[in-house]
Amino acid sequence: MQKFTAKSFGLFGGSFDPPHYGHLKISKVSIRRLRLQKLYWVVTKKNPFKIKPYFSLKERIKSCKKIIKKEKKISIVYIEDKIRSSRIVNVVKYFKKKNKSAKIYL
Repeated sequence: MQKFTAKSFGLFGGSFDPPHYGHLKISKVSIRRLRLQKLYWVVTKKNPFKIKPYFSLKERIKSCKKIIKKEKKISIVYIEDKIRSSRIVNVVKYFKKKNKSAKIYL
């Protein structure tokens, strides 16, 4: 289980189907402008607007990790099975429960 101990962190959610360097660029700008200590890419199983994903969840997570491998402030998390939801309100509640004093940015 990953610990969420940063005082200010961001959540960047999506299916990342496929993940690309645009995601990385947005992440770097967010980290810099919001002065985030950490940014979590919250990968979901499926995009609600697509009939079926292009890549499997496992492939997408692997690709995400490859793209961010040099970025110390970005981590990949998959919590959908744990919280039984992909809704952002439930994701935020989960992170808030793990770290009550943190500022969370979307």
